[in-house]
Amino acid sequence: MPERPAPRPTGHSILDTLQSLVVAFVLAMTFRGFALEGFVIPTGSMAPTLMGRHTLWTSEYTGYTYAVDSYRMISEIEDAARSSSSDAMARVLERPHYTVDPMLGRLQSPDPTLYRNLVNDIRMGDRILVHKLMYPFFEPSRWDVVVFKNPTAPVGDAENFIKRLIGLPREKIWLADGDVFAGPATTGDRLDDFVVQRKPEFVQRAVWQPVHHGEYIPVQPERAGRQWVSPWQGSRWETNGRRDYVCTSADPSELQWDHGRMEITDWNAYNMAHYQGLDGQSVRPVSDLRVSAGIEATQAGFETTFELEARSHLFRFTLRDGEARMAFRRVDDPDGPWTERTVPFTMPAPGTVFDVEFWHVDQAMWMFVDGASIMEPLTYDWGPAARLAAATGKPESTFATSQFVAAEFPPRALPPELRWRFSGSPVTLRRVHVDRDLHYRAEFQGLRDRSRAANATHPSHLAMLGPDHFLVLGDNSPASNDSRLWAPAAPLVRHQIDDAQYVVHRKLLLGKAWAVYFPSPLRIWDGLPRLMPDFGRLRFIR
Repeated sequence: MPERPAPRPTGHSILDTLQSLVVAFVLAMTFRGFALEGFVIPTGSMAPTLMGRHTLWTSEYTGYTYAVDSYRMISEIEDAARSSSSDAMARVLERPHYTVDPMLGRLQSPDPTLYRNLVNDIRMGDRILVHKLMYPFFEPSRWDVVVFKNPTAPVGDAENFIKRLIGLPREKIWLADGDVFAGPATTGDRLDDFVVQRKPEFVQRAVWQPVHHGEYIPVQPERAGRQWVSPWQGSRWETNGRRDYVCTSADPSELQWDHGRMEITDWNAYNMAHYQGLDGQSVRPVSDLRVSAGIEATQAGFETTFELEARSHLFRFTLRDGEARMAFRRVDDPDGPWTERTVPFTMPAPGTVFDVEFWHVDQAMWMFVDGASIMEPLTYDWGPAARLAAATGKPESTFATSQFVAAEFPPRALPPELRWRFSGSPVTLRRVHVDRDLHYRAEFQGLRDRSRAANATHPSHLAMLGPDHFLVLGDNSPASNDSRLWAPAAPLVRHQIDDAQYVVHRKLLLGKAWAVYFPSPLRIWDGLPRLMPDFGRLRFIR
C-alpha cells in the first residue's frame, strides 16, 4: 500500500491563500482598469434603455409597472436641505408629484402624490459595465451606447456621460421627423445626398417603447371614477373590458385606432416628474410603429390586413393562405402604382395561435410571424426634405433650402391612422401591442436659444463632423442634454484636443456600454435599504 503524502504545514496554506488573494486582486484591478469598468447611471437621458435615479410605480388601475424620473425631486429636496430651513423642506415635501398610468394614456387626469410619500421609494440608477478595450481596436459603430468624457466639463468622475452614438466621422447629420439622416460632410451645402440610417433588428427590438399593451386594462375602472374604452374599436368586435379582443363573425370586420382616446406620440412616462401639470407637455406624433398580436382563427380561409396611413402614404401588410404581402402607395392617388414585395406563405392551421408583428420604422416595412422575419424589408429612401414634406403635408420646397429658419421649427407631422381588417373566420386577438420607435426631437424642451436647438435639424444648421468626431443623442430625447445642444468645449479640451462644438472627439470616448450588471435594487422588507438587485432586468445593452 503506497504511503500517504505528509500534510503541508498550516502556515504554508495560509501563505498560499494570501498570495492567491493578492494575485487575484491585482489581476481584477488590472482587468477593471483596462478592460471593464463599472459606472452608475445618474440621470434619465437614456431612459427607458437605462434608468437613472427613479421611483417605480405600479398602477392600481391596470397593474402596469413603470418608472418615473426622480432627479428633479431629489434636486429640490437637496436644495431645501442646504438652505437649513425647515419651512423650505416642508414646502418641498408637500409638493405634488403628478403621474398617469401610461397604459391609460397621457390625456387622463393625473394623480397627485406628495413628495414626502415618495422619498423612501427612490431607487438608484442602473449600474453598468463598460468595455474599455473595444475602441482602441475597433471603430465605433452607429447605434452603440457609449460612455465618454463631457467635452464641456471633462474633469472628474461626475462628468462621465452616456448616450447613443448616431453620427460618425466625416458625416453631416440631419434629424427629420424623429429619424437620423446622414450624408458625406465633404459635399458641403448639398442637400440631396442624405440617407436615412436604419437600426439593426437587434437594436430595434431593444428600443421599442410601449404605447398600449392589451394585457393592461382597468380591472375595476369604477374605482377611479373613469370609464375605460379601448383605443381599438370595431363594430363587430368585443374590446371593452377585455384583454383578448374577440370577433365571433367570419364576415369582414375592422378594428380602428381612436386617437381621441389615446394618442400615438413621443410622450415618455419617465419624464412625468419634470412637469407640474401634464396637459401642457408638448408631444410629437410618431409614425414609426410596431403593431403585434397573437392571432387565433378557428376556420380555414382566414386572412388579415393591417394598414397604416402616415406620411401621405398608405402602408399595407397582408397575410392570407398562399401569400404574404407588404406594399405602399400615395394616399392621394388611389389608382396609382403600389411598391410591393410578396412571398409564399402558409396560414397556420385553424385553432393555432400564431404571433404576428408589423413594423414600419426607419423608412422600412418588416413583417414577422412567430418571431421570424418572413421576407426582406420593403424600404423607401426619401431624403429629409421629402420626408418632412410627406409627414407634414407641406411642399418639399419648404424644407429643401437653407433659408428655412430655426424659428419655423419644429414642423409638426400629421398623426398616423391605424386600421386592422379580418375576414374568413371568427378570430381572437391576444396580447395586442402598439409600440413606438425612438423619436429624436428637432428641438429641446424649454430651450430658449432656438438656433442651438436647430443644430442637426435643418439645412442652415447641419451637424458637420470631422475625421475624429461623433454626434451623440439620448434615447429619452425630450429630456436629454444631447451633444447638438452643448456649450463650447472646456479650455482643457480646446487646448489639448480641438475646439469643435456639439461633438465628442475620439480621444474622449471611454468605451462601449456592455451590460447592466446591477439593476436598480429592490427592498426586501419595509424599513431596510435597497440591497437586492432587480435580477429580472439584468441585460446586455443594445
